[in-house]
Amino acid sequence: MRLTKTVYLLGEGEEVLVGWNDFGEPIYETISTKIPIQCEIEPYSSKLAENRYGIIVDVQYRLFTKPDERLKLGEKIEYKDKNYTITGVMDFDRHYEVLIKKDDA
Repeated sequence: MRLTKTVYLLGEGEEVLVGWNDFGEPIYETISTKIPIQCEIEPYSSKLAENRYGIIVDVQYRLFTKPDERLKLGEKIEYKDKNYTITGVMDFDRHYEVLIKKDDA
């Protein structure tokens, strides 16, 4: 399988101490991790997902990637500087097919 595109799985934010305010209280900043995942990506629709997989979900793209246990429903993905949410994960023997929808806002 040729995996020519990269998406980023947005990891849990970790709070890091960045300094102190004028009152001596700590200031924390949330730093999230971006884990690169090689994939193929194509535009997809809810109607195609219903016909192909028998599920009714909101979807804009379908990813093809190697099996990766970190890809779960509700996880956040970044693609072309836009955030998406995973709405479907189909686990096949040699690959995953992942459905994603664009986040609002």
